[in-house]
Amino acid sequence: MIDCHSAEQVANRVFQAATALIAVSSEVKTYLMNYVKSRKIYVIPNGVNPDRFSAFDRAFSMQSETFTVGFVGTLKPWHGLPILTAAFAQLHQQVPNAKLLIVGDGPERENLEAELLARGLHSHAKFTGAVNPDEIPKLLAAMDVAVAPYPAESDFYFSPLKVYEYMAAGLPVVVSSIGQLLELIDTGVNGILCPPGDAIALAEALEKLWRSPALRHSLGQAAQKTVIEHHTWEAIAQQILHIAGLNTPPQLQVEVRR
Repeated sequence: MIDCHSAEQVANRVFQAATALIAVSSEVKTYLMNYVKSRKIYVIPNGVNPDRFSAFDRAFSMQSETFTVGFVGTLKPWHGLPILTAAFAQLHQQVPNAKLLIVGDGPERENLEAELLARGLHSHAKFTGAVNPDEIPKLLAAMDVAVAPYPAESDFYFSPLKVYEYMAAGLPVVVSSIGQLLELIDTGVNGILCPPGDAIALAEALEKLWRSPALRHSLGQAAQKTVIEHHTWEAIAQQILHIAGLNTPPQLQVEVRR
């Protein structure tokens, strides 16, 4: 049995004792403000090691044999997989060579496979199961577009690592317009935002990218540039060291996020 009261007491003591608190999103900062003053909290989103991802500059073309929509994750309920299934079904009607690549494993896999089977799309989808992190760059390179179709949630507090990795790989991304993703993605510039839970909008965005290899290329290049310039682990470490008073001020302000 979880002792919530004791857990709250421990959290309060730890947060009060800290000189500074690092939150990965504004929503986490809001939670921490239940314990400490706002001035003590710094928002620094997640990041990536760009060296893990080779230059992603393939020749996008409508003449390719397939158009692969990719997703990476632990297949949890909050990942919006039913939205992805519905969107892929609509996309496949217009783009018969569309494929779905699901990287990862989790509690929603059985439901996802059953839904794809019921829609007659199981043969157009590939499930890798759980993979070693070292395999992720190669799998991202097999995608034409990557998605994060989160449903609408009032307490969306994530800093989705998958989206930063998609972008570091130079992939065009289609993600839900929710939480920190609203700050990361400039829609039409370094990715496309869709209303949370809107399978039709997701399908339309994917079809738009299929129809325009040039758009896929430009969004992917801009996404990669955003991550390399603002969201590497090295840059994040420098910001944290600055907060601790251990280095000179970084070029980026910790409260300003793309």
